[in-house]
Amino acid sequence: MSHPAAQILKTGRAIKGLSQDEVAAFYGISRRTYQRWENGKSNVPYNHLRSIVDDVFHLSIEQITEVANASM
Repeated sequence: MSHPAAQILKTGRAIKGLSQDEVAAFYGISRRTYQRWENGKSNVPYNHLRSIVDDVFHLSIEQITEVANASM
């Protein structure tokens, strides 16, 4: 089972049809950093998770969680 924050990033990105490169570029971080967060290899600080969800995906964490739970 993946880390909940990582799953939120992965699901949100899939909903929006974005690549990891696109999310990283829009948010202003390296692709490697974003990959590590999404793969659960590094913890995502909550303020970054919230900002990516709000400012890049334009969704709420609750919306992403609902989609993730429905696809399980």
